[in-house]
Amino acid sequence: MDDKSRALFDKACQLIPGGVNSPVRACHNVDSLPLFIAEAHGSHIIDVDGREYIDFILSWGPMILGHDHPAVTAAVREAAAQGADLCVTPELALCGVAPGSYLRAEDFAEGCKAGLQMLADALQDGPPLLVGAPVASVYASGLLSNAAILVQKGRWSVVSRKVYQTYGQDSEARFFDRGVSCGILALDGWRLGVVLCQESATEDGAFWKTQYASGHNPLMELVQRGVDAIVHMAAVPFSKGVQRLSEQMLSHVAARHHVHLFSVNMVGGNDSRVYNGQSLAFDPTGQILARGKAFAEDVLLVDTAGSGGIVHPRPACLPEAIWDALTLGVRDFVRKCGLEKAIVALSGGMDSALVLCVAAEALGADNVTAVLMPSPYSSEGSVTDSLELAKNLGVRTLTLPIEPVMESFSAALAPGLDLFETFPGDTTFENLQARIRGIMVSSLANRARALVLNTGNKSECAVGYSTLYGDTVGALGVIADLTKTEVYTLAGWYNHHRQATIIPQAIFDKSPSAELRPGQKDSDSLPPYDVLDPVLESLIFAGQTAAQPQEADEGLRKEVRRKLFAAEFKRRQEPLALHISRMPFGTGWQVPVAGRYRMP
Repeated sequence: MDDKSRALFDKACQLIPGGVNSPVRACHNVDSLPLFIAEAHGSHIIDVDGREYIDFILSWGPMILGHDHPAVTAAVREAAAQGADLCVTPELALCGVAPGSYLRAEDFAEGCKAGLQMLADALQDGPPLLVGAPVASVYASGLLSNAAILVQKGRWSVVSRKVYQTYGQDSEARFFDRGVSCGILALDGWRLGVVLCQESATEDGAFWKTQYASGHNPLMELVQRGVDAIVHMAAVPFSKGVQRLSEQMLSHVAARHHVHLFSVNMVGGNDSRVYNGQSLAFDPTGQILARGKAFAEDVLLVDTAGSGGIVHPRPACLPEAIWDALTLGVRDFVRKCGLEKAIVALSGGMDSALVLCVAAEALGADNVTAVLMPSPYSSEGSVTDSLELAKNLGVRTLTLPIEPVMESFSAALAPGLDLFETFPGDTTFENLQARIRGIMVSSLANRARALVLNTGNKSECAVGYSTLYGDTVGALGVIADLTKTEVYTLAGWYNHHRQATIIPQAIFDKSPSAELRPGQKDSDSLPPYDVLDPVLESLIFAGQTAAQPQEADEGLRKEVRRKLFAAEFKRRQEPLALHISRMPFGTGWQVPVAGRYRMP
């Protein structure tokens, strides 16, 4: 240790027992004295004696973006250059949304404090910044608060704490303490009510309902306290129709209470969730002043006294929004896993064709490998259609026939299988094909340092039409929240969007089939998808706004529901899925694996 560091440590020992405020900083176990850091940028930190280190832990997670992240500081400086009086980020922008058990990691709160101070130091001369970050709770020991932090003139302070937390599988309440009330920021003659809240998924215009432990509504509280504007720091995941609904609700709130309203939403992929951005600003009449870009980072400047701001368009149609969500979700998932490449098992059917298109768009064709694994039952068209699609996309292909492996497996299994009697409908060797393919793509991914993208759709997932450890393998289910009919709709939109037949017409025309036996079709085991999917939607969204299928046979409905419940054990073992509906499997939908509930 050099002179400056030792002198600081000697001084610290006079003020703090042991010279540090946490045992993990004592460095006794590594025969060293604690480091005194003067500055940091990205993953690199520099001590007071000028020595540079690489920070591999980034404060155990809260500084996942790195020290003094240029994207944040650049956005603030860009806004300042345009004359901004206040900059606002989405909820939990400092550490990343939905940190989960990161919040329980040692020194997480301390790391967040360090990140806030570094941000404050970097923006000393800039405009005030409201940034979302976790901080230590003032109400409950050991918990953190999801908070809005004001960064100004080299300092930071808590302005507001989130009042309402979500429950269930994605429960924030397990990690965050609830605030008592929302804060008000006085700035340049404005009283700004600051609220962190995920919007209610209702269509009644009520926006935030009274669902809080204190019995009050944070929005109404702010209105009653006489604010001029509401600043809504949000992390609202994309789902079908969410942007239009959000705009209707926010416009209603602004007009009803005659306040300006600024809603800043997260953008990017985070495991299953995809955030679409499109931050919003409304005047006191409910008229939109500005709308941010969809599915892209953006600096949105709003002039409340003049022309407002840029109103970027929403996606032109629902398929475009879904496409943007899927490509962003895949891109961020692969990137945040520290990888660049993906492998897609290409069968000649529509599901794998669409996933390959998404992967090529998200990662670049050079970073995607399509693997064909024909069996003795694969049609010639399935191979040629797959090769044509890959050629149209510029994606590399690898063809690995599985017949020799099937014969080896059959021979190896024979002594064991001979112990058991055969029975009608035995799918042992059908499933074996799928499992061989799963092993092969997983092995290729190991060598390629790539992720396997799963190609299963929601219809198959719902009724268990899949093989565990076979076609369920993969790191991410790209289309797992799309029904089969939605897959075809999106594929048709994609060709139209590209103004070319990228996905060959033959893939649209052929009957869906896993080709696991001669002449097999999906319709041998399932109702036609245009019949099945409306029934599934009515069961999954029961009691919500989904339309009930017309002419649905009651016997069919009971059988589909039986399959839906019985397949839960498979769904628990399938990969993460990108969520694009309000009721995706894995979060909103949960039934017991070993449940015994039966329809009367």
